Amino acid sequence: MERDNRDGDSAGHDAGALGRRNLLRLALASGAALPALGGLAGVDAALTRALAATGGTLTYANAEPPTSNYWDPAAGFGLVDEQVASLVHDTLLAFDASGTLNPSLATAWKRLSPTTVEATLRTDAKFHDGSPVTAEDIKASFDRLGQGKLAQAIVVVPGISVTIKSPTSIEIVSPQPFGVIENAMGFVKILRKTDIDTPDNFKKGAVGSGPYKFVSYKNNDVTLEANPAYWGGAPQTQSIVFRYIEDHEARLNALLGGQVDILTRVSSEDVKRVKGNAKFRVLDISPPAQIIAILQHNGPFSNTKLRQAVAYAVDRKSIAESIMGGVNPVGTSSLPTNIPFYQPLQPDFTYDPDKASSLVKEAGFPSGVDVTMATTTLVPNQLEIDQAIAASLEQVGFRVKIQRLEVGAFRSSYNTYDISLNTLASFNDDADFLLGLYTGGAAAAIWHYKDEEFNKLQATQRAATGDARQAAVTAAASHLWDDQVTLYLSDERWHTIVSSRVSGYTRAPLVGERLAAGASVA
Repeated sequence: MERDNRDGDSAGHDAGALGRRNLLRLALASGAALPALGGLAGVDAALTRALAATGGTLTYANAEPPTSNYWDPAAGFGLVDEQVASLVHDTLLAFDASGTLNPSLATAWKRLSPTTVEATLRTDAKFHDGSPVTAEDIKASFDRLGQGKLAQAIVVVPGISVTIKSPTSIEIVSPQPFGVIENAMGFVKILRKTDIDTPDNFKKGAVGSGPYKFVSYKNNDVTLEANPAYWGGAPQTQSIVFRYIEDHEARLNALLGGQVDILTRVSSEDVKRVKGNAKFRVLDISPPAQIIAILQHNGPFSNTKLRQAVAYAVDRKSIAESIMGGVNPVGTSSLPTNIPFYQPLQPDFTYDPDKASSLVKEAGFPSGVDVTMATTTLVPNQLEIDQAIAASLEQVGFRVKIQRLEVGAFRSSYNTYDISLNTLASFNDDADFLLGLYTGGAAAAIWHYKDEEFNKLQATQRAATGDARQAAVTAAASHLWDDQVTLYLSDERWHTIVSSRVSGYTRAPLVGERLAAGASVA
């Protein structure tokens, strides 16, 4: 996703402005709408025990770069952006390796009503410039998302705000019932109010209160260094580097040759290459994520029957088995199979090329239809998957013109092509994030999509709590699935290859890498 680099006026952040962003990446586990009082034990106690003397450098190899050299974490979504933000910034709550919310800047929390959560704040947290983290900083970080002007506003509801009860007590208040306030507390990064008031500061880098400090972004490397004054204890590793290596083989060779320590979101072939090699281990802790072929709704795919024809034309199970190596489950929903509230839906759109051909004709294209496709190396096995999709579509009446792009060019222009493979993952550990991508400015930017009926269903599921949540989520997901708003190819189960040089490394089922602060490098 491309990042916006300013707060700007409201008109500049509606569909027009968001249409200039790649509001995409972005994309878990909880689903409990009304948790009880949060305790003191948990992820931060465990992390504190793990943190000790610092040393060495932990280097990641990624298939994509940051979305821009602008470090406001609320301005967009991207894998590297979230990796960096999760280590540089703190959140009120934090997810552990099991996906459970635990204390962070908030030492305790309690749901007071369907609209309000009360939180107690820790007093020993400081930003990297030495200034204390205050209730005013937390209020500024939440309140601006409530204004709806930034990309990450989709994780909250319009008008959400913080009421300061005392220097150590706040209430997060939604103007209407909001079932996943706690998930937002585990995702929204707490920033200095001075940076929010002066957004040009984000052009200089990122200043947070997390276990790592931002150092630089140059020569395809984002470099972080340990924060020795971190309230949870100094990290074990002195530096973390997120390195962009576009070429797949070059990334793998860098790992095999010892130039990097961790490969993220690897293919099944990569896993096989290191299987049985004692120098590496593979983690399969993954956010609920899915591989989709984005269908733009401002061209031929504004036609529902044509989108349904795509669903019947593509043998999703065959692609998942033969190209993806059988590591990605194929579901029958607009949501990934490992997300809370997933339910199989009907019809299942089983591979049926004859039905696909008939739907192309029924859609008003008796002589076939021309569509464009962009391809790149962003998704594991993307070139092969795109070729398989294009070949399937050609057999049922589509004429597909494929354009191969560099990853950066793809991310900034994918929505100018009728079809483009990409991934969605939930950043806030809930189905709400993924469903929210089909509304408002995000929907306009990603799919050129607008559906008032779905907007109502999404509003209903956001307000639902307790036992009502399942039915509300299913209704929203069913609407998207019935219309085949996009091609839901499969889940994307993230696999991470880690060098044996690295000990103590784990990750939460999230996009970011917050738990890397507990890792050490030999």
